[in-house]
Amino acid sequence: MVNVISEVSKETIYDLLSEGRRVDGRKFTQYRDITVKTNYISKANGSALVSIGNTTVIAGVKAQLSTPFNNSPDEGILIINTESLAVANRNFEHGPPNKFTVEISRVVDRTIREAPLIDLKELCIIESDKVWKLYVDIYIVDFDGNMMDAAALGAICALMTTKIPTASCVNDEVTVDEDILMELPIKNKCTLTTATKINNQIIYDATYNEEIIMQASLSVGFREDKTLCAMQKCGLDTLNMDEISRIIKLSEVKSKELLNIINNLK
Repeated sequence: MVNVISEVSKETIYDLLSEGRRVDGRKFTQYRDITVKTNYISKANGSALVSIGNTTVIAGVKAQLSTPFNNSPDEGILIINTESLAVANRNFEHGPPNKFTVEISRVVDRTIREAPLIDLKELCIIESDKVWKLYVDIYIVDFDGNMMDAAALGAICALMTTKIPTASCVNDEVTVDEDILMELPIKNKCTLTTATKINNQIIYDATYNEEIIMQASLSVGFREDKTLCAMQKCGLDTLNMDEISRIIKLSEVKSKELLNIINNLK
């Protein structure tokens, strides 16, 4: 994926940042408008359409019975996959997942798993034999920067509103009742926020043009109890300890805004 920006646009962003401003008029730590629509896909067990400004993702959850992994025989399974639609950005291409989407999947997975958002042990029906397996598919349908936060919020909102059939075990036989649904066992709500370093300034919710000229970024995951649960650094430049400490403090504040959205899901 080749990212190109004109020198005029680049210098405009630099000049405005040096003056404490951004091209769209936002403050350095201000997110664009965020909208969330849950139960967006009628056939999925859970789903969400999330937009942060002009960046939009659709996340869907599908649950099915499966055999647990050998190293976690009493836990359910969580699989997260991200795909970018070619129509989402002029630089996106048709084909298998690329480094960009693979990294998003891994960071979102780490945030949700390390919180943990879901008590996977509660998804075990018969140890070493039958557990619920949750597939979370994230589709990038419109990309204008800050995909990491949008993908994470989409996956979290989809899982928070997911309902799966009731499963019971009698004489080692599993019976599934599709008419009686239950919510997932939510353990720790979590968020992911990304700070971007441009010309030695730290901003949040970077647009596509801002990301093209970034020096580095740091995504920080927080549990609802303010405990840090995930981090991912991107970009070729470094972040010093003062910058990292500042980003962590700012991200804790921004996480409250995202938690308010999650706590008001319908």
